[in-house]
Amino acid sequence: MAEIEFLLDPIGNTLNMWWKNPKSVSYSEESDTSNDVIIYDKNGVPIGVEILGLFPNELNMSKALGRKETLKLIATTNGKPMDYKPKKHAVRR
Repeated sequence: MAEIEFLLDPIGNTLNMWWKNPKSVSYSEESDTSNDVIIYDKNGVPIGVEILGLFPNELNMSKALGRKETLKLIATTNGKPMDYKPKKHAVRR
């Protein structure tokens, strides 16, 4: 069974889903049909997606708290958190 990692950022109002190793990120692009971001490896194969604006405005934690820090909850389908530190990557436009 394939493992999918979910990274929920309630402060940034995003949800990241990874079906391959997040450390293999090469670049990302905004989706043509939404404001979401598709994340690719060096071979141009999609390995994840970042859903932007996940929560409605009433539940937008960054506005409700007025803070800039980020809370990240990491879980995988097997219940064991992965050791993952986000890295900056180029965004193609």
